[in-house]
This record gives sequence, structure tokens and C-alpha cells, in this order.
Amino acid sequence: MAHNTTHRDQPDTTDAIDSTVENQRQRLNVVTQETRFVLIQNILSHPQQLPTLKEFDYVNPSKSKSTIREHLEVLIEHGIVAERTLPKDQRKRDLPWRFYGLTDVGRNLLDEMGLLGAEGTLQDMYERLETTDEIDKYAQAPRPGDESEDEELTGSDALAAYIRDQKGDLPSVDDQISIVTALYEEEIGPESEGLTRNEIAERLTFEHSFSTAINHLVDLGVLEEFQPPGPSTYAISERRDQLINGEVEETVQEEIERLIDDMVDRLDSPMRPGDGEYAGDTVIRADGGRRTLRFILAEEFDIRPDKVESYLREGNQLSKLNRAVDAIEESEVDKGDDYGRVIFRHAPYRYRLSEFAMSLAEEGLRS
Repeated sequence: MAHNTTHRDQPDTTDAIDSTVENQRQRLNVVTQETRFVLIQNILSHPQQLPTLKEFDYVNPSKSKSTIREHLEVLIEHGIVAERTLPKDQRKRDLPWRFYGLTDVGRNLLDEMGLLGAEGTLQDMYERLETTDEIDKYAQAPRPGDESEDEELTGSDALAAYIRDQKGDLPSVDDQISIVTALYEEEIGPESEGLTRNEIAERLTFEHSFSTAINHLVDLGVLEEFQPPGPSTYAISERRDQLINGEVEETVQEEIERLIDDMVDRLDSPMRPGDGEYAGDTVIRADGGRRTLRFILAEEFDIRPDKVESYLREGNQLSKLNRAVDAIEESEVDKGDDYGRVIFRHAPYRYRLSEFAMSLAEEGLRS
């Protein structure tokens, strides 16, 4: 079943006309801002009318790349300019693959303003421009095909437009679009196994809170959040760095015995008869000496030092093991690598584009 891409009632004819007039007025304001008007002229003068950011930067030496990028984003947001990219299989090392060109809306607007008449003059001026070898290489690099704007529209464009319509007032909207675009280009759709948050984060750079962007996309229904088949919780041996589902009890007992062996091996001599202390543990007295494992654990569990072994071997050994390791790591004693915790982790949620997102993309391609 097709989804309504705006989740709003269909406007009446008067509202539609008013909205069109307002959009046109906003676009005129956008285009006539000085820097953006210069960028549009840069596009018209370019031999293929698809300059790269580096070419914009070269012909606008008084502007920073970040300023140029910000103004391009405004033009893109208002549908005047579109970012176009080469398919992944056509990209080449050391050559650009991201370009900027006018949309049909942008060209029609310029035509109505009587500005397209200067197109030929602008291109003649570009021909006389002194350029470097690198800029020449960028100007001659392969561009996306010369299809019409309808054909140029991609599924990710449609998804981006929907997200801007729904979440355009949020600071994280660009991050949301980056996430969806990356998943769409990598075909992480409803039939895929999805990606974890960490796997998505490794692919992208974010300006705002990554988790916030993910949560907004889930709220929109654009991303599906799910847990894969299998156990929802995993037991992990910290020392072995392995999953130990099915052998938790045996592993805990082994780690306890390893801890006890290490504790005993560190003693300098056997327990002194009658005084309840170990010769190697003289540091328990206030003489500034180094504390030992036995007394660290005796203090942690509030038991006598000679009872540590038996205490660790009975009752809830998992809790005692992890508590003991925590206490040792928080002390000044070097724990070593002979034993470690047994910890439990929930299976991480995974994310993929939803059926709704794919229907939006398909509708965009057909429109």
C-alpha cells in the first residue's frame, strides 16, 4: 500500500496557488543573494554546467570552501541546484565524482528572470579564464549523463526531500539525510541484515548527535530498528575475548580458580599459625607497604583473609568473580591477564531502510 509522502491533507486550489507563489518568492530571494547568484553564474559558465566544489573554490578566491558549500546547500534546499554524483562503478581515483548543476526548476526561474540570455557570454568568459592543470583535469573529468532532470532524480533524492519536509527545522536534518543516502547507496533495504549503529557511524562523519539523527529516522518510519534472529543476550569471556553462550558456568568456575591461583602464587610464605595473617601480606598493617590480592578481596567482601578461597567457590560465583576483578582493578595491584570477568551484552539493534522508505524512493523515481 502506498504511503502518503507528506502525511497532510490535500490542500484546496487556493492554498496550492498561494503556496506556489510563496515558493517562487522564496526562490527569487535565494537566487538574488550576491554569493549564490555568483555560484549560479559559475554553473552557467562551466563547459559542462556541472562544476565541482574545487572549481567553485578556484573561481571564487575571496570565498572559503565552507562558505561556498553553505550557499550551495541553500540552493539545493530550495530546489534550484541539485548535487549529482557518478555511480560508484564509474568513479576513478584522483578524479571528482560529486558535481552541482541547475535543476529544471532553477533553469525555469532564471529564464523567467531573463538571465539565461547571458549564458553564452558567461561561457566565453570561462574560455578566457587562466586555469591550472589540476582545474583543467577537474573540468574534463567524466560527468553524470545528460538525462533530463526527471531522469536524474534518484531514490535518495526523494528520501532527502521527504526528510527535509518532515524534519527540516532540526539541526540534525543533514545528518539524517547522510545516513539514509548511505544506506540507500549500499542497498541496505528491508531484505538486508542491516547495520549496527557503530557500523553506520564508521561510514560517516556527523555534525550533530548521531543517536539523535538515528532516533528521528526511526520515528519517521524511514529506518527500521530490529534485533537479528538468535540470542538477545550474549555471554562473553573477557580474558578469552570469546562468546561463551552455553558454557557460562564452567567459564566462571575456571576464572575463579585462575584468580585464586594468582592470589596464592603472589604470597611470599604460608600463613603464620595463630595470627590469621600471611607473611607475604604484612602490608595490611599501617606500615605503608603494598597491599596484596587476598586482603583486597577480604576487604571487598568483608570476610576474614583466610576465608577468601572458600567464599569465592560458593554461592553466586559470577557476581563474585566480576566484583573481585573490579576491586582488583580499582586497587594499586597489577591484575595481570590470568583471569577476567564474564560479562553479558545485549545483541545490538540493527538498522535498515524500511518498506516505507523504499516506497518513497520508488515514487520519486517514477515522478
